[in-house]
Amino acid sequence: MKVVIKVGSQAILSPEGEALEAVMTNIILQIIELQQAGHQVILVSSGAVALGRGISRKIVAREYGNSVADKQLLASLGQPQLMAIYTKICEQQQYLAAQLLLTKYDFQTKRSYTNILRLLQKALSQSNVITIINENDSVAVEELMFTDNDELSGIIAAQIGADKLLLLTSISGVYDKNPLEADAKLLEEIHLKDSLPELDGKTTLGRGGMSSKLNTARKMASVGVMTHIANIAEPNVITRLVLGTDKIGSKVIPEHKQTARKKFLAFTQGQAQAQITANWGLVAALSKHDAISILPVGIEASNGNFKRGDLIEILNPAGDKIAIGVARYNASKLQEYIGGKNHPEFIHYDYLHIDHDAILAGTTK
Repeated sequence: MKVVIKVGSQAILSPEGEALEAVMTNIILQIIELQQAGHQVILVSSGAVALGRGISRKIVAREYGNSVADKQLLASLGQPQLMAIYTKICEQQQYLAAQLLLTKYDFQTKRSYTNILRLLQKALSQSNVITIINENDSVAVEELMFTDNDELSGIIAAQIGADKLLLLTSISGVYDKNPLEADAKLLEEIHLKDSLPELDGKTTLGRGGMSSKLNTARKMASVGVMTHIANIAEPNVITRLVLGTDKIGSKVIPEHKQTARKKFLAFTQGQAQAQITANWGLVAALSKHDAISILPVGIEASNGNFKRGDLIEILNPAGDKIAIGVARYNASKLQEYIGGKNHPEFIHYDYLHIDHDAILAGTTK
């Protein structure tokens, strides 16, 4: 089984921004147990910015703000320390810790996507290597930032074709109302069709919150991946969720399965730097079929400079995003073909993810 585990800053750091090494050790030991049982595991760990903030307070008594520049500096201070702790824990168990830092830019072209996947596949094939991923906050500008590491973990899970995604936090799961209220009820199972209460708020150290986790989990469910949202404080929570049948936290039930490629495309909405506008005839065809390619004859306009292999957003004539795919040729070649018949397909259906809900919403406005 392929498993992606995401732990938030609140789960592995104290409110003062100090590492909870006992918790981090427990996470690594559970991952080792899974890998020794034959499972392939990736850890997505937050904590660099908050740890950097704690270090700056302790060492130089300096309090940094929340500007992009301040957070970049804090990430550059905290990330080496974060990995030093994980590396020490891994080496004590005769394991190696592999680090991968990513931004949205790294997923915008087929070439960079392929390079990342090659590394992940190689790392997963090594039973004595534990791969630890974080957003590269030290270089990410706002437009290239993930919403949070929940989003990044979903992209990684989609990219490797994971069977399960575990989102571990300091809260026991998804509740039907504020969990501080006495009558709040834990939702043990969530389906895509379920109507849910408005969820807001976030942990004190991280960027995300329960709403972010649930959004990621529902995306994973839509492409056939089971997601668990649970409390890191539960004893052996990782191994129990993967190896057992215990009811822990909330699980979001998957629907139909998709290929790893289409799972990845489903998670790259909003990351493309170029767009095409489909005519209403093509929009109608996309609404009825999943196995349909995009031909130049169905394209009204193209916006942005792109190369073969880049991500392309597909808009309807009203400007709504309805799909995303991978270009088979560049922008100048598309301009030659646009609107014409008997030209090569621009996006093959194997490299196209259609957002049927968006198409339906666009037709009912």
